[in-house]
Amino acid sequence: MQRRPARRRKRTTGFVPRIKGNALFTRCLEELEKHLSPRRSGEALHAAVLQVGATPENVTLGHLVRAVDLSLIAALLPHCDDNHEEATVIAGEISRLLDELARQYFQQ
Repeated sequence: MQRRPARRRKRTTGFVPRIKGNALFTRCLEELEKHLSPRRSGEALHAAVLQVGATPENVTLGHLVRAVDLSLIAALLPHCDDNHEEATVIAGEISRLLDELARQYFQQ
């Protein structure tokens, strides 16, 4: 009687793929990660940025403001268990962050 070959187990490494972008995208992503997992926040922000015609590498403050106003809440809904109130609160936090970044930029 032959022994069956040992099955190779898949191991979870804890590695989460991260969407790379410029410093502005990364700062918004860090703020989103306070509320969602890194993977979910990356997916939501990436989808919102693509909706306004930008990529994570070349996104500008104007693109992000437009993304927050037009498409971020819709991009967050699947990751917030379809809780519109939670998605609105998170989008508000990102909007406040962008206001702060714009104020710092224009005061220089």
